[in-house]
Amino acid sequence: MIIIKKKLLIGICIFLVVVILGSFLYVGIGKNSIESKMWDYLKQENYSETDIQSIEIKHSFANILLSYNEWIINVVYEDEPTSVYKYTLKDGNIVESGVSGTTDKEDLKH
Repeated sequence: MIIIKKKLLIGICIFLVVVILGSFLYVGIGKNSIESKMWDYLKQENYSETDIQSIEIKHSFANILLSYNEWIINVVYEDEPTSVYKYTLKDGNIVESGVSGTTDKEDLKH
């Protein structure tokens, strides 16, 4: 009986390690892929790398469970450092989803 409990415990531990490592790989590879898609999108919109101050990509497994967007992309443009433009990935395409920051709505450039 003790041997069965040890084997079960070892099996559960191995399963948890595989799930955790798989999650890290999924997010890491996904971030690289989405960053590449985001740069393609920005270049398609006639932006260059010098126009962009930063791109931050966030992932949330909780969002999947809550039926929100799995990936959130925050872009700060060089000429508008106080505004964060929000994008997301829907059906494999980059989609605009909003803006936050201190710039007045009328003064937004992008």
